[in-house]
Amino acid sequence: MKSIAIYARVSSEQQAQQATIESQIAALKERVAIDGHVILPQDIYLDDGYSGSTLVRPALERLRDRVAEGAIDRLYVHSPDRLARKYAWQVLLLDELRKHGVTVVFLNAPAGTTAEEELLVQVQGMIAEYERAKILERSRRGKIHRARQGEVGPLGTAPYGFAYVKKRDGAPASYQVLLHEAKVVRDIFRAFAIEQKSISVIARELSARDVPTRRGAARWGRPTVWTILRNPAYMGEAAFGKSETAAAPRLLRPRRGASAAPRRAHTPRKRSAPEKWISINVPPIVSRELFEAAQAQLDCNKRFAQRNACSERYLLQGLTVCAQCGYAFSGRNANGHAYYYCQGAHCRGEARVCRNRSIAGQQLDEYVWRNVCELLEDPTRMLDEWLRRQQSGGMAAELKEQCDEAARALAAQERGLKRLVDAYEIGAIEIDDLKTRSDAVRVRIERARRDLADAEWRLRETTTMRAIITRLDDFAARVRTGLDGLSWIERRQIIRTLVAKIEIDESAATIVYRLPSTERFAAPPSGTELGGGDEDGPNGDSEANCRLRSQRLGYVTSTPT
Repeated sequence: MKSIAIYARVSSEQQAQQATIESQIAALKERVAIDGHVILPQDIYLDDGYSGSTLVRPALERLRDRVAEGAIDRLYVHSPDRLARKYAWQVLLLDELRKHGVTVVFLNAPAGTTAEEELLVQVQGMIAEYERAKILERSRRGKIHRARQGEVGPLGTAPYGFAYVKKRDGAPASYQVLLHEAKVVRDIFRAFAIEQKSISVIARELSARDVPTRRGAARWGRPTVWTILRNPAYMGEAAFGKSETAAAPRLLRPRRGASAAPRRAHTPRKRSAPEKWISINVPPIVSRELFEAAQAQLDCNKRFAQRNACSERYLLQGLTVCAQCGYAFSGRNANGHAYYYCQGAHCRGEARVCRNRSIAGQQLDEYVWRNVCELLEDPTRMLDEWLRRQQSGGMAAELKEQCDEAARALAAQERGLKRLVDAYEIGAIEIDDLKTRSDAVRVRIERARRDLADAEWRLRETTTMRAIITRLDDFAARVRTGLDGLSWIERRQIIRTLVAKIEIDESAATIVYRLPSTERFAAPPSGTELGGGDEDGPNGDSEANCRLRSQRLGYVTSTPT
């Protein structure tokens, strides 16, 4: 019985909500049933809201791992662009699947069993990539042209206080003022610019009055109020082009509850130059004078904000996480002292989800920096941990012997296949016998290739890790006498380079180290643990890395008053 799998993908969360991925799954299941196969629930791989312009997708990663294990014989996909948007990546994935003996069936493409059909699939992939780029460019230039003509249509949506009226009966799209929301907007601007209330106070007052947000939420957040105060549409000049697409930034660690793999390779960011915005006239809600007064107050708040006066206070910013609830530990100043506190223990307007206590910032900073210095001064500690892990996989000499043996086995199987073809050419065997025996030999060849690739990967990993330890040893020898004299910025750079995260519970902190390797490996998963059995997968690191957990050292928890 063949092992069957299906793969489906949609590019945006909106498409996922509109059930377009369910239609793909239904069509794929119907085709599987027509072909007389059975699909198991664990063999359905779905990427909801992940772009096809990146290969880093959770379901696709799991699928490729299962294919590498030889657990899948036949894969059903709706169309080639569901695998990847770029033609080169389609070829890469199809070649990888074919090498592992997987038959790929596309619902909207030829089967690819002949050279002509494979060529047609490749041509379709190139045309799809070209059409996508052409459509995006036409759409971008068309929106810019319409925005310069003063049309609201390129904006697509309306902010709080307005309703977006779509184009109909020849009339262009427009903004319509919602009186009940416009009153809330005016109250926000008056409270901030005239009454000099803070954004936090305004948000709490709106929540206390049970004023719903645009999405119907009962609780107002500070970012929501700040966005309203900064939007020039409320003085009658909606701005097109406020954001632009940029490469997604690399996070120090994954967000709580979020996937380690980013949904998209790019993310929108705000354009810092307002002169690049295109203004579109819309009905005003507040006067220009009131809006400009609010902008002046925002600039004043930014200039005198406390976070700008103490930028060198939290050495471990972005690295600390609660070991109990998974929320981040954030910095806070109380009575002139810095503390790290669990956000789950200080949820406003919600039930308290954690009882973890705050700890003194100086105490935790000194502990982590001292531990990092000990690692730099004695890198053999990491090598010992790594060697202990390698004992189960074999040392360099054994791995080299495994590589040679796997290469010999592969060569022997390929020679056997060649002899079968020669025997058929001289008439020693019939075509049916050739097909049966050659299929079995090809299966053994694929298995030998996987064994060879695995042995070569382990050998490369061994060589690379030894090179890393050697360089770290040389680096430690150079900086051993100057660690205490490093500046705050230099210390933070070293910590962020070596530390993946810091797990904090009520009585101790655990440092998880990260050592980037010099190359990417394509065989096993992208992260490998070093340590004594702690479970911590390759969270947050898209590049190959090794992990090493430090010893757990206790500290005295403190609560700021």
